[in-house]
Amino acid sequence: MQLKEFKKKMKKSVFTKAEAQVVAFNTAPNTLKLQLHNWVKSNDLVAIKRGLYAFSDKRIDKVEVARNLYSPCYVSLESALNIYGLIPDVPFSMTLVTPKTTRKFNTFYGQFVYRKLKKEAFFGFDPKTLIAEREKALVDYLYLNGGRLLPRNDFWEELRLQNLSEVDFDKTLDYAQRFDSLKLLKLVRSVKEYADLS
Repeated sequence: MQLKEFKKKMKKSVFTKAEAQVVAFNTAPNTLKLQLHNWVKSNDLVAIKRGLYAFSDKRIDKVEVARNLYSPCYVSLESALNIYGLIPDVPFSMTLVTPKTTRKFNTFYGQFVYRKLKKEAFFGFDPKTLIAEREKALVDYLYLNGGRLLPRNDFWEELRLQNLSEVDFDKTLDYAQRFDSLKLLKLVRSVKEYADLS
């Protein structure tokens, strides 16, 4: 199959080898494997990881890459907090949570860090955009970093938390209670106190 024909048939920008085989069903698996390899060599395709590809001339959505790299997942922690303007610093990696094992991938599209969150806590995100709600991103961050966080106003100031007036703290506390962690509740209440003073 020619690249032009393959591109026309493949509706996705990011695709797996299995999806490529469905599109190129008339091509023998070994022939397709060689074609994919040659298209990567000629820079027509990007090999994101083994068996996962993207067209090099298409604008690729990083969330789409994240979804295909390691699923299920959603964008949370520093990445989501930055999107909502709750922290000013842009994280080096895209940070996500998953009910699976913690993993890190270095790809052509950047670094993707997936942190394990217990299954019961895997909620509070938009299934279309895969981005955590503002309140859930804050709760996830406090929960997964709880060991190094201190429930003190000067600590939150040092962390440069901002725009907390946009956070619904009733919802945040409700979400935090579902984690069944006293330390997390203490941290959320401390952030709320800091927000009330700001």
